[in-house]
Amino acid sequence: MKRILATVAVVLALIFSTISLLVDGVLLYSLLQTREAGLETIAVTRSFLSNLSERTIEATVPLHHAVPVEATVPVRQNLVVPIHTTLPISTDVSVLIDFPLVGERSISFPVQAEVPVDLEVAIPISQTVQVETVVQVDTEVPIQVEMSQLGLDDLLAQVDEILAAMERELRNPLAP
Repeated sequence: MKRILATVAVVLALIFSTISLLVDGVLLYSLLQTREAGLETIAVTRSFLSNLSERTIEATVPLHHAVPVEATVPVRQNLVVPIHTTLPISTDVSVLIDFPLVGERSISFPVQAEVPVDLEVAIPISQTVQVETVVQVDTEVPIQVEMSQLGLDDLLAQVDEILAAMERELRNPLAP
C-alpha cells in the first residue's frame, strides 16, 4: 500500500509539474507577445513623433458671439449740391432821371428776363455720430498651425529619449 501511495504521489507530482510547466509556457508566451506588441507600439510612436514637427494642425473654429460695439464716429465731408435752374424775372424798375428844363422825373421800365443759374454749392458737414449696437458674429474660422512654431522640439526630444530607453529595456530585459 505504501508503494501504491508512493506511485500515486509520483504520478500526481508529474501531472502537477506538467500542468505547471504548461501554464508557465502559456504565461511566458503571453508575456513575449505583450513585449512584442509594446516594442511595435513604441516603434510606431517614435516614428510618429519624429515627423510631428513637420505636420500642420488644421481645424475650423466656430464663432457664435454677440459683440457689443460702442463708438464715436467723426463725420467730416463736403456735401456738394448742384443747382441748375432758370430764375424768371418780371418786374417794373423805376429810375429817377434829371432832365434839364423839365426837372427830375421817374421813368418806369418793365423788365422781363430769365436768368440761368448753373452752380455747385459745397456745404461742409462736421459732426460726431454716436454708434451703439450689438453685432451678431456667426461664422467659422479655418485655422492652420505648423507644429514647428509651437516650440515643442525639446519636449519631443525628451519623449523620444524616454521611448528609446524603454525600447532598449524591452529588447534586452536582462542587460544591466
